[in-house]
Amino acid sequence: MPRGPYRQARRAEMLKDTRERIVRATVALHARQGALQTTHTMIADEAGVSSQTVYNHFPDRGAVITACTAH
Repeated sequence: MPRGPYRQARRAEMLKDTRERIVRATVALHARQGALQTTHTMIADEAGVSSQTVYNHFPDRGAVITACTAH
């Protein structure tokens, strides 16, 4: 039995919310201990997501810093 049409907009919204949580967690960690001391694992713990989720959104330190600067 089909559930109804797939809602790609909902998935996009969830991805956007996750990315925002990651960026906010990163900004908070950078403020407390500096950018060079912040790891993807710390960001994941602060944001309440897995480390792999952080890597999916931000594959390296430069991508995280760029997102925080734009934030």
